[in-house]
Amino acid sequence: MPGFTVAALTAVSLMLAVGSAGCARSSEAAAVPDRFRQLVDRPAVLDETENRLIARCMEQAGLGYPKVPAPRDDRPMSGLLRGATPLHAETARQHGYPDRWMTRARDPGKGPVDRYADSLPADTRERFHRLLLGEGGNDVRVVLPGNFEVAAASSGCVGSARRRLYGSVENYLTVYYLPELVQRQASAADEDPDVRDAHAAFARCMAAKGYDTATPDDAVALAATYYPDGRRGRAGADEKTLAAGDAECQTTVRLRERRAAAVDRLARRWLADNEAAVSRTYEVLRSALAEARTKG
Repeated sequence: MPGFTVAALTAVSLMLAVGSAGCARSSEAAAVPDRFRQLVDRPAVLDETENRLIARCMEQAGLGYPKVPAPRDDRPMSGLLRGATPLHAETARQHGYPDRWMTRARDPGKGPVDRYADSLPADTRERFHRLLLGEGGNDVRVVLPGNFEVAAASSGCVGSARRRLYGSVENYLTVYYLPELVQRQASAADEDPDVRDAHAAFARCMAAKGYDTATPDDAVALAATYYPDGRRGRAGADEKTLAAGDAECQTTVRLRERRAAAVDRLARRWLADNEAAVSRTYEVLRSALAEARTKG
C-alpha cells in the first residue's frame, strides 16, 4: 500500500483504539449523574415488592403480616439530590410557615409491623419476631466509600426478601444507602464561600426588616418563640410577617439557588471520585427493578 508502512498502520490503529476508549470513558462519565439521580429517586415498587415478599414468607410459616406503605420522601429533587421545600412569599404572607415546620417533633409511635406484633399473644409475638428478623442480628456489613458502614440482617423473612429482590443483602444495603451517603454531602455546602456570602446578605436583608436572623432556620426558630405552648391551628400575624420577609430575602439574595449550586458541586465531585461504585449500584437497581416486575 503506497505511502503507508506497517508501523504507520499500527500507529493509526492504536490512535483509533485509544480514541474509542476515550469516547467510551467520556460517555460513561456523562451517564453517572443521571444514574445517580435514579438511585436517589428510587422507585417505590422496590419497597412494595419487598413487603409483599416478606408477607408471603410469613404467611408460609402460618403467620400474618400487615400492609406496610412504602416510605415517602416529599422533598423535591434539586439537581442531583433532594432539597428543602421552597418558601414562597405569597404563600408565607397568607399562611406563614408550613405546619410541619412549626410543629414540635413528636414521637412517631410504633409502625404497622410493631402494632400488629403487639396485637398477637405473647408466645406468637415472639415467634413472629424470630421469623421476621431471624436470630443472627445485623450480620451483613457493607463499607461504602468514605468508610461509611451500614449493616442489616441476612436471616429471617426480611433477609430472605432482600436476597430474592436484590440478589444479596449487600446489594440491598448499597442501593438503599449510597444516595443517603451523598445526601450527607449537602451539609458541607454551608461552608461554601458563595453560600456564606449569601447567608451574610440574607442576614443584612432580614436586619433591614427588623429581624436578627442569620439563616432561614433562625427565622423559623424565631417564629416558634411566638408560641410558648406550641402553635395551634393557623399562623398568627407576627409569624406571617416574619415568614413573608424570610421568603422575600431568600429570593432577593438567591439563597436557594446559590446553595443548590454548591450542593451540586459537592455531589458531582463525589460522583467523579466514585463513578465505578455508582455504576455498579445502578446496575443492581436495574436488576432489582426487573426482578420486582416478575414478583408483581
